[in-house]
Amino acid sequence: MSKKAAGGVDVKKLRNKKLTSTEFMQVWFHYDVDKSGFLEYSEFSKFMRDLFLKADCTDITPEQVEKYTAEVIHIMDTYDENRDGRFEMNELAKALKIEENYLNKIINKKSIKDKHIQKILTHYNSNVDNTIEGPELCAFVGDVARFYNLKLTLSIIQSGVAFVKETIGTETVDQQAIQNLLSPANRDKMKTALQKDS
Repeated sequence: MSKKAAGGVDVKKLRNKKLTSTEFMQVWFHYDVDKSGFLEYSEFSKFMRDLFLKADCTDITPEQVEKYTAEVIHIMDTYDENRDGRFEMNELAKALKIEENYLNKIINKKSIKDKHIQKILTHYNSNVDNTIEGPELCAFVGDVARFYNLKLTLSIIQSGVAFVKETIGTETVDQQAIQNLLSPANRDKMKTALQKDS
């Protein structure tokens, strides 16, 4: 698997670290091939295969296949909370260990200053173009949802992205748009929009 195959995330490097919320969203949208909002067994199995086995798959031993299969079954048994044979976004987030919510450090401040807005932009902007969009925007919206203790689901992410587009007129967010979205009035409106799908 190439470094860019999961939306720019080197999946093999994920084994021993916590993911940023942006990395998590890149992985999610890469492996949720049918865009159902779930990772079915075959999609999750592909992720695990990319995570644990060699990319060229030419010299895989029977022991590696056995270890991989046991790990897939163990993770499904452990984190598939409703036992439906597929991962919801929230379940996979628990399994992959996403880092502490970055927005918790900033939203709780009495006033959000320009330097805080710049730090938010820098944190979510994985391609260093001074905007957040696509999986980066989904990560931002997901962290807003997590800030409000909402379950991470595709419908909540979609509602949040729709709110962003309705509020600022685009799904490409810059520093000024972040400031607008995190104003007290818009935070409350976003919370309401996200809660409709929780």
